[in-house]
Order: sequence, then structure tokens, then C-alpha cells
Amino acid sequence: MRIADDFGLGREHDRVILDLIERRRLDGTSVMIDGGIPPADIERLRLLRNHGAQVGLHLNVTHDFSGKGAHRGIGRLLRACLSGSVPEDIRHEFQRQTETFQTVFGFLPDYYDGHQHCHCLPGLDASAATLPHRTETWIRIPLPATLSGLTLNVRAGGPKVLLIAALAARAARTFRKAGWATNHDFSGFLRLDDPDQVARWLPRLLDAAPADSLMMVHPGSAADPMQCPGHAAESRRIEAVILSA
Repeated sequence: MRIADDFGLGREHDRVILDLIERRRLDGTSVMIDGGIPPADIERLRLLRNHGAQVGLHLNVTHDFSGKGAHRGIGRLLRACLSGSVPEDIRHEFQRQTETFQTVFGFLPDYYDGHQHCHCLPGLDASAATLPHRTETWIRIPLPATLSGLTLNVRAGGPKVLLIAALAARAARTFRKAGWATNHDFSGFLRLDDPDQVARWLPRLLDAAPADSLMMVHPGSAADPMQCPGHAAESRRIEAVILSA
């Protein structure tokens, strides 16, 4: 299953993602609900869900949407969470974003994941585990199921993958104890700041992914004025081209 992160980040990114879902090159996308998505694009995504696309909530406490919601830089947030002192304003963001998503779309998310995997940070995993969900709702675990899969993703994404995988393994216990369904396998780590590395490794990850693997991708437009710090604009364009093939 191929799922695009960051729907709602920018209108040109959204157009690319919607086109890929319509062409069945993607199986769904997770929404940054504070991104000011136009009603027409919300309706377009809602119709795609009626035809089987997964529409999730991309929980976000690290990207600043001009004062919409509380946020921290990922480094600062990670240090706070590891020290056991999750900022109080951050603690309530997941619930607020879920309520906003339900108001905007008229249904609960089909699944939850996190921008920069924030839902797996210590303390924030417990907040994510309390979010409203249906029996079939699942939550993303960014952890390859096999050693070979982890090794490939470390080669593609760099040493940070080992830290994310360790946090994900810990969070998985929290989620499963709370009764959540989770993905079995995971892939898609890339050096998103390096377009050449994205072009090199994304095809390899796609080819190697088992049928039951959840593949994280970040397609979009290099021309969109809204970009994430640490993500090269050209990397999004390259992902879109590869996924379109």
C-alpha cells in the first residue's frame, strides 16, 4: 500500500497527490488539517475515499502553519519528550486536529500517522493512543518488519532511521496495548534533502517492498511555494515522476 504524506501542505503538492490517487498510483494520503485546503480539493478527496482511497490524519506538531496550532522544532520536541516533559500545549494538539478533521471531512480518519513521526515520540504516543477511532482504524508504525528491510531503509534514509525505528518499536507496544490495529511492515525512508539519493533509492524501495508493506512517499511539486524545512523541493518532484511511471 502506497500512502502519501503531507496532503494540505500546499496546493500544488495536493494536486499532484490527487492526480496520483485518481490514476491508482497511490492508495491514499494523510492530511495536514491546518493547511487551508480549498473546499473543492476536500470534496475531491472525499469522493476518492468513496472509491476506496484511504484518507488519514497527518498529526503535526513540528511544522508551522502561520500560528495554526502549537508546534516545536523536531529537535527541541524530541529532547522534551525524552526527558518526560511533553509541553502542555503540544499534548492537546492531536485531539484538536482530530476534531478539526472530523468537522472538515465529516468522518473520522481512516488511519493516523505523524509528521516527522511525531506520534511515536515518548509521551505523544500515549496521546495518540487515546484518539477516537473505529474498529478498522489503524495507526502507522514506521518500523520495517525484517532485518533486511530495516537494513535497506537505513541505506536509503541514513542513520536517523535507527532512532525512528527504536521509537516506533516502543510506540507500537503503547498502541497495541490500547487496542489499535497497526501496519505489519513499513518502508519509505529517504534522504529527502538530497534529490539524487531520492532518485537512486526510491525505485529500489518500491521494488523490494512486499505486498503487505506500507510504503511512505512524499510526492509533490518543486514549484509549490510551501515546502517543509529539510525536504528539498526537487525531491518531491522526483518522487512524483517515479510514482507516475
